[in-house]
Order: sequence, then C-alpha cells, then structure tokens
Amino acid sequence: MNPWHLLLLGLVAGGTIYFGLPVGRLSGLGGKARAILSMLSAGILIYLMVEILGEAAGDAAGSVQAAVVGSETTLSAGLKVLLLIAGLLIGLVGLVAVQEKWIERGLRESGTRLSYITAAGIGLHNLSEGLAIGQSFAMGKSALAIGLVIGFALHNATEGFGIVGASTRTGERLSWPSILLLGAIGGGPTFVGTLLGSLWTSDFLSIFVLAMAGGAILYVVKELMFAVRRETAQRLIMAALAIGFGLGWGTEVVAATAQGGKSGDEHAVREADGDILPAAAGKPGAIAPVSARESAQQRQMAEELLHEQAATPKILPDGTKEYDLTASVFPWELYPGATIDAWGYNQRVPGPLIRVRVGDKVAIVLKNDLPQPTTLHLHGLAVPNAMDGVPQMSTQSGTLGTQPEIPPGGSYTYRFTVTDQMVGTHLYHTHVNDDFQMDMGLHGVIIVDPAHSSAKPPYSVEALYEISSFKIGGSEQENTFALNGKAFPETPMLTVHRGDRVLMRLVNASAEEFHVMHLHGYTFEIVARDGNSLPQPERANTITLGPAQTADIAFTADNPGQWMFHCHILDHTVNPSEAGDGSAHQIARMGGLTTFINVR
Repeated sequence: MNPWHLLLLGLVAGGTIYFGLPVGRLSGLGGKARAILSMLSAGILIYLMVEILGEAAGDAAGSVQAAVVGSETTLSAGLKVLLLIAGLLIGLVGLVAVQEKWIERGLRESGTRLSYITAAGIGLHNLSEGLAIGQSFAMGKSALAIGLVIGFALHNATEGFGIVGASTRTGERLSWPSILLLGAIGGGPTFVGTLLGSLWTSDFLSIFVLAMAGGAILYVVKELMFAVRRETAQRLIMAALAIGFGLGWGTEVVAATAQGGKSGDEHAVREADGDILPAAAGKPGAIAPVSARESAQQRQMAEELLHEQAATPKILPDGTKEYDLTASVFPWELYPGATIDAWGYNQRVPGPLIRVRVGDKVAIVLKNDLPQPTTLHLHGLAVPNAMDGVPQMSTQSGTLGTQPEIPPGGSYTYRFTVTDQMVGTHLYHTHVNDDFQMDMGLHGVIIVDPAHSSAKPPYSVEALYEISSFKIGGSEQENTFALNGKAFPETPMLTVHRGDRVLMRLVNASAEEFHVMHLHGYTFEIVARDGNSLPQPERANTITLGPAQTADIAFTADNPGQWMFHCHILDHTVNPSEAGDGSAHQIARMGGLTTFINVR
C-alpha cells in the first residue's frame, strides 16, 4: 500500500460521518419527536464518551502500574495522568466557561452551537482513529490498516446523527453549508490523524486528545439531557436514549470485528496485566496466511533446530565470532490455519541456534526493527555486567539496569569471552516488556561446548526441542504451545535407529507456564539441568521445566516403535478451538506440545 492509498482510506474512514448529518435538515417535527431524536443521539454520544474516557483512563492507569513495577518512569506516568486530567478539564470546564460568556452576552441557547461543539469533540476522537490507521501502516500491517478503516467507517456512520441531535432538538434546520462544515470538523481529523500516524505517534498526545474529546461530549450530553427534563413522554425519551446507546455499541462491535477482535479505538490493546498487544498480533486469520513455500520453509527451520543446525558466524580479524540478530515483525504459521504476526530474530521462531565453544570471543549484534524497544539477555551465562541486557530504569534509589533500551531502528553489540562456567544448554531472550515480547517469539537457544571435544562422542544422536507459548485469539493467557515454533501437527518429529544413544536438550522459553514433558515407552536419564551436568543422573519418565529452565535427557533407543513425546499438563496438548475445550459433546484433538520419537 502506497501513502496515497493510505490517505484515500483515511478519507473513506472519516467521510462516512456525512451519512447521518442530513437528519439536521428535517423540519416540521413536533416537540415529542424532536426530543426522541435528541435522546437517540445522546445515547450514541454517551456510548462514545464511555469508550473514549475509558480508553484514555486505561492507558494512563496502565502507565501508573508500569511505573510501580519499574518498567516506565514515574515522570512519564505522572505526565500522562496530568494530561488526562487537563484534557478533561479543557473539554468540559472550558466549554462551561464559553457557555457562561454566552449567557453574559445575552445569547440565546442554540442547538447549532451545540452541534458544532459535538462535532469538535467527535473530531478529536476521530483524530485518534486516524492515528491508529496511520500507525498500522507505518508498522507494515496493511491488512490491519484496511480492517481499521472498515470498522471506523461503519462506526462513524452513526456519529453524524449524534452531531445534529442538538439542532434537531431545538427545531433548527441546518443549511447545507453548515452540514458540510460539521462533517469536515467531525470527520476530517480522521484523515489528518492517518497522515500523522504514518509519520509519528505519541501516547501522550493520544491520552490528551481523547480526554478533551470525552470532556466535550460530556458537556453536550449534559445540555441535551437538561433540555428534555420537562418533556411528558419520559418513558419514550429514555427508551430512545437506551436505543442510541445500543446503536453506538453495535457499531463498535462491527468495528472490533473488522479489526480482528480489537476492542476500543486505539491501535493497540492493553491487556489487564499492562501488556500492549497489537490489534492483529496473535489472532489467527487477522493476517493473511503464509504461502505454501513460506510454510515449508518455516517447517524446515523447525527441523533444522531439532537437529541442532547452528547459525554460521562471521569471523572478525581478531578471531571474534560475530552473530547478527535482527528483531522484527513477520508472519509465522504456528499450525495450519493459525498464522500470527510474530516478533522474532532473523525471521524465525525461535531465533537461530548459537553454538560456541569455551575460549571463543563472541559478539552478538542485535538490530531492533520492532515497534518497541528491546534488549537481549543470555540466560545462565556469567557475562560482564554491561552485557547482561537488563534495561535501565529509574527508581527512587537511582538508575538501575545495565544498558539503555535499544530503540526501534537502533542496535547494540553484546561482547563476551566463553568460559567453563557457560558450558551447557541455555536460553537467550528479550528483557524489555518480557512477558509480552517473549510470548511473541523473541527467544532462542545457545549451546556452549567444552574447549575440547572427546574423540568418541557419548551420543550418536543429539536433538533440541525449544518449548514456547503464545497468546492468540485475543487471549490474555498463554493458550498455544509450540515445539521449535510449531504446534502439533506441525511439530518436528525425531527419527532414530535402534541402539542409538540419544541426547535430547529441552528448553522452556514460555514466559509464564511450567511444562511436564513425558516420553512414552522409556525411562530416561536427566543428565543436566540449567546447563550443569549432574554428578549422578536422575532416572524418570517425566521432567518438569519452569520458565527459562533447561534440561538434557538421555536414553538408549532399545524399544522400537512410534513413541509420543508430550507435555503432561494436558491443556498444553490442544490448540485453541472455537468449539471450546473437550467435553462430553466435544472431542479436543491433539495439538500443541505433542510430537513423536520414531525408533526404527
């Protein structure tokens, strides 16, 4: 989509506001009919007010929560709260001051003036809608931008009626030039916001604009309610108010559906725990499925990781092994029918396997092509403190953390020398907005080998399974689980020969969930935990892994057959379904953390 197409979509999204404006040309209506139409528009405006102020207050509250836990500065959160209050005061108290001036000058109450105030309030609201469209375009999500346009266009079709409700109530017949101007005031900001959002966005601006819009609409609702207080048909009037609210809600439902399940008018969903979730992220069907070629390539990536095919580093003049990681957003197929906008390294989930040896000098260059800041943490490796990847944060005790966040478009190089302490299987992952970013795919595995390998390797087969979790379909809980980035039936399957001595490395990259992995047909040995070899292997047929934990298990393939390997927390072995979980009337098919080990 080129910028001209984007601006055309902004015009479409805002232009539908004209659909309801011609109601302002009606004449000859009785007092009761005018009151009913006025309350119908008031109901629409009340819904908009609740939605708008809820959005602004929710964003400010989320920042306060983030400041409490140290992931956002107190200054930033405090400024957002002040902008929320200031915007509401300007939108509400400012208009009350204007009304007082009208009274002082002896100007009569005018429905037309209220219509212009309503248009201004809705225009501020629509500015935020335009920002959402433009920001989606800037993030490369053309399909999401189009979905937002469809939803907002349908939603705005009712807003025109809300604008002219005040003039209808007083019996003032609007001229065509007035209708054109009201539409430009109310709908034009959608176009302006689309342009601004494609170039620049600000949470501070969004909160301030939404708060002003909510305050202005609150003022108009107050005036409309006051005007009908002496009408005799109060039951009809209140019914019209409820119907208007329902119309506002109904068009928002349509808008949310068009946006892939998003609720609200911003370009992101704030989950209850404070995470920011892009509207299309993790929503099957919200983006176009990958092509057959891309699907095959992604399955091949999962197979390569299973067989421990590591990334090839660049060797610098001083012998340093340099690995390039680029964090970006890209489509990833978890299983057939479930394609998400993943956040990952080098266009794969998990990221590329990094394999180094004791004594190596290593440089990992992380480039950030994400819409959020990020860092990289090498979990379990005793690297120099400046290389630990903990983002700096301001607290009452001062600044904590080891590095500034890597901003979008920025990069950072992590340098260290591999020591004996680092030998084993380890996880690397993001350390900014961790819960969200890890569940989007920002993690991978690093294997550290001893300085010298034995002449006869102890294992004839070595395999790697990285376990990960995703939140799809708008879920606030991890509800889709994958092995090497794929959920069953797409999980890679290991084939070994009878008599092989097999080592399986297991890495739990889930941000929240424990996993209890079970291999049918075998009792295996746990030979290492968190990269540390156990002096005495533990015999077991299940192994529990907490978030970020790793384990190496070994067995001799002496029992031929096709053996299931799966998580024994059994809701981790099904994929999300519209039909719901398994029940007496619904069979839940295998999915998630399920695969097979074929012993031939």
